[in-house]
Amino acid sequence: MSAFFHSLGIRARFALLAGVTLIVLGVAAAGWWLLKPDYQVLFSELKPQDSAVMAAELDKLKIPYHVEDGGATLLVDRAQVHATRMKLMGRELPLHGVVGLEVFNNTDFGMTEFAQKINYQRALQGELTRTVLSLSEIRDVRVHLALPEQGLFKQAASKPKAAITITLRDGQSLRPEQISGIQRLVASATPGMLPQDVTVVDRQGVALSRSGDEAPESPSGGSASRLELKKETEAQLARKAMAVLEKAFGAGEALASVDVTLNMDHVRTTTEDVLPAGNRAGEGSRGVLVRERETVRDAGAAPLDAARGAAVGGGSSQREADYKTGRRVEQVVSVAGAIRRVQVVAVVKRPLDAAQEEKVRQVVAAAVGAQSERGDTVVVQSLAAWAPAAEATRGFAPAPSQGSALAAPSPARQPAVPAAMSWQSPAAALLVALLGLGLFVFASRRRAASTSPQAPALSDAERTAALARLQDWLSASPPASAPDIATREGGRP
Repeated sequence: MSAFFHSLGIRARFALLAGVTLIVLGVAAAGWWLLKPDYQVLFSELKPQDSAVMAAELDKLKIPYHVEDGGATLLVDRAQVHATRMKLMGRELPLHGVVGLEVFNNTDFGMTEFAQKINYQRALQGELTRTVLSLSEIRDVRVHLALPEQGLFKQAASKPKAAITITLRDGQSLRPEQISGIQRLVASATPGMLPQDVTVVDRQGVALSRSGDEAPESPSGGSASRLELKKETEAQLARKAMAVLEKAFGAGEALASVDVTLNMDHVRTTTEDVLPAGNRAGEGSRGVLVRERETVRDAGAAPLDAARGAAVGGGSSQREADYKTGRRVEQVVSVAGAIRRVQVVAVVKRPLDAAQEEKVRQVVAAAVGAQSERGDTVVVQSLAAWAPAAEATRGFAPAPSQGSALAAPSPARQPAVPAAMSWQSPAAALLVALLGLGLFVFASRRRAASTSPQAPALSDAERTAALARLQDWLSASPPASAPDIATREGGRP
């Protein structure tokens, strides 16, 4: 092998060494590429504190990992992704900076009552945070609970309240019903809390929920909440009317508009009634018997003999009874936002006669809940009823004044134009195109003739020679016969 290497030239030696080096490097790179671990995403979109907690747990488990996206993404070997994820989820890590009810897994019996209350509040906030985070539109959330202090001989002076801060994902938004659902969720999980006591704000500090004073059922509701309630009611009734019209005439063939007048008065009615009750059968309704006393008197006998004589038939007796009537108090609260009047306008593209319009009106009135006793109005109109007036306006010009000297002839005297010669027909368009092409060719020829070189002018000698040839040609032609001349002269007009 050495003799073969020494027998080669300098260039051949360098080429051999370079080839061997390239082969060794290629094999090493291929082996490293084949044997290196394939890292896959374990968790993504993590907050810094969550990423730190998970990284510390991976170090305890001695699992190699990589960090990307500034710490927001953790990657592990592809073969260990699912197993590692299950291990981390089973360790009850305090993700999102909160802890849940697992804080009570290791109970310390020496903990004071105050510390127990604080742990309960932390656990409740953590559980609510995890529940709200289950919504796909929310990226991060923080829940704060304000629980009043209660004791054995002390009643809470205030109601519990909650404040929620929500960070939405890019391009996502929460609907009003979702915000109301979050309020009800938090209020249902906290004892003594009402939905209007839960305030929801976004990352910019804008309130997404309405407070109790702005609720539609509150008598002091603002004008903004009333207008919003009016819009929601009108939109709901308009959707009902459009659903019926689209099923009957098809999509895009009808249009409905609803105007609602709401009664925003908050009325509280108190009714007080007396409840009579009969104590014995046949005595009528006198009330409830409270006390009854009977006295027996006899002038000449002892009390025992008087009672015995009264039983026999002598003496006098007196009976006293006290009755008490019952009372019923009933309070009726009318919620603000009741419909006072509904006005509906429905427009249909198809032509409808009077009977069909009446049927459509009845159907639309039933769909939106219109009541004639309440003064509701439902109007149904067909666009075909407006079409003749529009066509008449487009088809005839306004009549000129009688004193005008340039008055146009009446439509009766104007010649009728056939439909084939209408300017909007294909034949007329073809005729106009051909006429334009002919004008273009004619103009081109005139321009070419005007730009062509002029023939040179004849001299006097050439003009004389040409005239002489023309006279010889005329004299050489045979004269016309007399009958032909007479015929031509007689044929003149």
